[in-house]
Amino acid sequence: MSSSEPSRHEVSSFEDVMGPASSYKSGKATIIHLNPDEKDTGRRIVDFFSGLAYGTDGSFEKVAENIYLLTPPGMAGFAPTRSCLLYTSPSPRDRTRSRMPS
Repeated sequence: MSSSEPSRHEVSSFEDVMGPASSYKSGKATIIHLNPDEKDTGRRIVDFFSGLAYGTDGSFEKVAENIYLLTPPGMAGFAPTRSCLLYTSPSPRDRTRSRMPS
């Protein structure tokens, strides 16, 4: 993985937060797939990463359901990752012919 590629982490409990936090602190954009055991735990984890980003002038944003992007300072707007995250699978519309005139 090159330094421009984000690290990816599955987080389901508070015990899992140190891996993504360390990756972020080392200067890497970090994708977090949040899959909490309990809804309250999920809120606490989001609060933790929000505080981490705020305290270090980074950013923390939700990019899809249960998918978050933690971006270090100076990398705000990490567009290549975001556009990649938002594309998950082809739409059924993509499989049909366009109705637009050529």
